[in-house]
Amino acid sequence: MRGERFSAGEAEELGTCFATHAPWLFGYACVVVRGDRALADDLVQAAFEAAGQAWCTVGQLAEDQRRAWLRTTLTNIAVSGFRRDAAFRDRLPQIEARYRRAQADTAGEAFSAMAVKRCWQVISYLPARQHAVAILRWHQGMKEAEIAAALGMSEKTVATHLRRARLKLIAELGSDYPSASPDDEGANS
Repeated sequence: MRGERFSAGEAEELGTCFATHAPWLFGYACVVVRGDRALADDLVQAAFEAAGQAWCTVGQLAEDQRRAWLRTTLTNIAVSGFRRDAAFRDRLPQIEARYRRAQADTAGEAFSAMAVKRCWQVISYLPARQHAVAILRWHQGMKEAEIAAALGMSEKTVATHLRRARLKLIAELGSDYPSASPDDEGANS
């Protein structure tokens, strides 16, 4: 990439190069992009920007060599764009699937809300220690060791209270309870 500024002479040379080759290069670009005039214009501009960055080399070439350099550069820029667009098109379904909103399940959400409400009603009537353990575990998200430390009881006692609370929930809610397996508690601890 060119670090210094163009001299007035170099700017004039590049302007002359543009005036000489841009119309022909635009026609070539239109063929490459199947008549998309706006994209062809962008490609011509990108090719001349590349020529400006490499002017110390391009400026030393004969006119037919400059034309070939510009055509090759424009083609390479177009191919890079085509590949980038193709890669994006290939990934587009994955991107859309990732960010697409899930369909609302109003009935399921209403049922879940009712089941959760019923769970908290059952929990509110548990004996005091079971109630405290259940709230700390299922509302506060604490682990058994944290609950044991907070309530001054052993982890085994906490596990027992959680198991009994879960069994009461299952008995009260029956098939409405999301997980009817009392052995699941160990997986959630």
